[in-house]
Amino acid sequence: MLYYLPLLLLLLLENSLAWSSKQQVSRGTMPPLFSSPPDEALYTSADIIDTIRKESVLEMEKVTEVVNTSCSESKRPLLIQTNDDFNSYVHNNSIENFLFDCDGVLYRGTDAMPCASQTIQQLISRGKKVFFVTNNAASTRMELKTKLEKVLNCRGILKEDMMIGSAYVAGQYLKSCKLKKDSDTITRVHVIGTAGLCSELQSAGFDISGGQDPVDTPSGMSRDDLAAYPFPEGEIDALVIGLDNDFNYRKLCIATVLLQRNPDALLVATNLDAFDLVGFDARHLPGNGALVCAVEMASGRTAINVGKPSSTLSELIMDVYGLKAEETLMVGDRLDTDITFGNDSGMKSALVLTGCATSSDIASVMKDDESSQMIPSVIFPHVGYMFDDAAGDN
Repeated sequence: MLYYLPLLLLLLLENSLAWSSKQQVSRGTMPPLFSSPPDEALYTSADIIDTIRKESVLEMEKVTEVVNTSCSESKRPLLIQTNDDFNSYVHNNSIENFLFDCDGVLYRGTDAMPCASQTIQQLISRGKKVFFVTNNAASTRMELKTKLEKVLNCRGILKEDMMIGSAYVAGQYLKSCKLKKDSDTITRVHVIGTAGLCSELQSAGFDISGGQDPVDTPSGMSRDDLAAYPFPEGEIDALVIGLDNDFNYRKLCIATVLLQRNPDALLVATNLDAFDLVGFDARHLPGNGALVCAVEMASGRTAINVGKPSSTLSELIMDVYGLKAEETLMVGDRLDTDITFGNDSGMKSALVLTGCATSSDIASVMKDDESSQMIPSVIFPHVGYMFDDAAGDN
């Protein structure tokens, strides 16, 4: 009998826990024992798109209430409720050029936003100038083009010069700085970032160090390791920071000493984004801004931002592509980057509700007099409202 006593006690404990859990669940005080979040793999792309569509429309209802009840007439953005509203806005403001942010606007991960493909194809077919302006520095222009063609299913109509990624902009900015007076000397740039960023900088004519480490490279660095580290001879002319999913203390140490040894080297950030959204439940993935802050804090330097909302980016777009700001609409999902970028550059700005910004964010900026540059010109749920035939499906 004593032999079975532990087993009997275990069974009694399990039954007691099960009964207690059921009672608490029935009272709404706790989730079922061992509950888990929905399996994202069970959702099809169509399910995800439909969910995004419905969520954005519901968020638009909240935005409408915020704007109508807590916003002065002078600050009030135009709320687009139908495609006819959008077409009227484009016509009345003589909009000829459209700049689109990508993640959170045209797609989330590998899923296209509602009617994103039809919207882009229709604008191009109508002779509008379309560009894709992203702070994502992980990809080359060709890689971004390939992704958009695949996700939006619009092969054959997109061109590489429509792609304006922050990696490309960083290269163009450094070229404009003419870091070397001697044209025969190759400028050296140290990179924190991906192979895509390194490739864009190499294409711009720079000699690159850093980037992705070999697989067996340690992530840490002790005092002795740093003291013994064999820094290469010669100067670097710039250090460029792009989002690096393998960023670590070793890379931070190396970057800090390089800036210490090269006080005249430019410190350039491809963007200062705080976070990105990932997953079906929109989890916050720390962005490049977190990496930049670490390097700035350790080095005592301040980075030059070449991504949205910087004037460096808007000047490049206007000069290279010959656009007029007053005829341009910036479409984005972030108030601090996309909308501020459009407003600061003299463009019109459109906020979609499929990415980072929420009705709470909009309420906050409308109450803050110092955040007026974050207030969009127009707001609509998703890019499908820009597509004529989508009005009935919105």
